[in-house]
Amino acid sequence: MTTHCTLPVTALHPLAIGCTSTDADATESGTMTTVHRWTGLETRALRQALRMSIRDFSAHLGVAERTVSKWEAGQEAVHPRPEIQAALDTVLDKSAEDVRDRFDAAIALTRGQSPAVPSAADPLGGLTAVYQSRCDLTAAMPADQLFDGARVVRAAGLSLNLLCQDYADRRWQELLEREARVRCLFLDPHGTSIQSREREEGFPIGQLSALTKLNIETMLRVRDRLPVALRERLELATYDETLRFNIILVDDLCVAQPYLGDNRGVDSPAFVMRRGQPGAGLYPVFEQVFESQWQGRRAL
Repeated sequence: MTTHCTLPVTALHPLAIGCTSTDADATESGTMTTVHRWTGLETRALRQALRMSIRDFSAHLGVAERTVSKWEAGQEAVHPRPEIQAALDTVLDKSAEDVRDRFDAAIALTRGQSPAVPSAADPLGGLTAVYQSRCDLTAAMPADQLFDGARVVRAAGLSLNLLCQDYADRRWQELLEREARVRCLFLDPHGTSIQSREREEGFPIGQLSALTKLNIETMLRVRDRLPVALRERLELATYDETLRFNIILVDDLCVAQPYLGDNRGVDSPAFVMRRGQPGAGLYPVFEQVFESQWQGRRAL
């Protein structure tokens, strides 16, 4: 079975790169995905497209929460039972157009995880999508689609609004209770670098600092509400360096935004890339940036 890339490969538009054979194929019109055999990957994509938590999705299908978690953890290696396959087909068929569109987008990004050629030979370094702004990114990849089911989340930037404002406290608690590990690195609200950024963006003195403090308090509250034994899974820290990138690493996915002169971070282009072969592509470049900044952190 062979799939065909149907999304435009153009700058500042979602990219379909290195499509390979999967259990989900695009139709000839390129407007809808047909699932020939459901795996954990497609199941997770459908749940995220429906914008349901694991709890709500399991109730919708009439299965246990641990069953859905097992599907998603197993990814392509797990295939739900035949009667569940049929139920998933029905849910997708009866879904509204916007749900199917989100499902198609999630499947397209999943395809980018298995390029047809070695990553070292990929001229785009594992890049799977480019969005003109953070608004375009979050419209295509809402926070729940990005974080639900994640095992390892690492983020460094300024205020980390996508994590702190777009993803509910309850969802973070559920994620961490399922053994996810999260590291958040905020620009120090009391440092000199954030003051420089306020001047660059034309904000009144203290405005970005106040937002960052609020977001830090949000994540501290999430951590404090966890059982004591689980709190080490959420690590929070600050750094005081020249702001260059907003980096979010979620398992094998990386979203990176450069900070450009007097442009606000929300107006900067967003680049989405997948981890390829060890040491190859763009993913390890941004991973190294994060880890380097993390080494100089001040723990909270």
